[in-house]
Amino acid sequence: MDNNRRKFLRRLAIGTGVLATGIPSFAKVIGTTDEQMDRSAKMESNGQRFNMCGYAAPRIDKVRIGVIGLGQRGSEAVERLSYIEGAQIVALCDKYPDRIAKAQKSLERMGIPKAKEYSGEEGWKALCESDGIDLVYTPTPWHLHAPIAIHAMKNDKHAATEVNAGLTIDDCWALVETSEKTKKHMMMLENCCYDFFELLTLSMVRNGMFGEMVHAEGAYIHDLSKDWLFNKNAYADMWRLKQNFQHNGNLYQHMASVQ
Repeated sequence: MDNNRRKFLRRLAIGTGVLATGIPSFAKVIGTTDEQMDRSAKMESNGQRFNMCGYAAPRIDKVRIGVIGLGQRGSEAVERLSYIEGAQIVALCDKYPDRIAKAQKSLERMGIPKAKEYSGEEGWKALCESDGIDLVYTPTPWHLHAPIAIHAMKNDKHAATEVNAGLTIDDCWALVETSEKTKKHMMMLENCCYDFFELLTLSMVRNGMFGEMVHAEGAYIHDLSKDWLFNKNAYADMWRLKQNFQHNGNLYQHMASVQ
């Protein structure tokens, strides 16, 4: 069977499934499916048929964690993780040594043994490649999320990342394919999905309180401009401000004035 016929049959199978959701959805699938099916065919030709749906890795009684990125969010995460039963922070990484020292003091206050240290621009690679770590967690600037998570999984570690997981579609596919190939979990730690208001809204939708839902769109508008976004000392290399300038779109967090 030639490649065009394979594409036709796959498109037909996908289209049949989406017809139940409405013609606009079907049109969208038809318009974007070639690239997806090419990628699927490539995975099959490489013998990669496993996917992570329903998969659970073997249980780890004591999860040894390496934290990469110890800025404002990362330093707070070190303290939060130290409260979790069964979790142990064993490695810390940041390109600024003073941030590592600050995180070590936080562990000391909690009565936790000193963690192994990794520093420098590419210290994260050494952490991912080291032994004695089960999970790599990265609250770094966005452009590093996918590379770090991928490198961690390739080195036999599970990965967890702050939002967003990838900056491009290719980033997202690379994360999926690496997870499937290595059978390592990769989770994006969105911190708002299970809050009161989100779960309440979901429940209202499911109970039909808004009528028939045909389209929904949301955004996270967080005004960081006053005390943080333009502050050179607030975060490394002013990376978040640079993201605002590079993208004319709905970033996860941006200054309200952009809208």
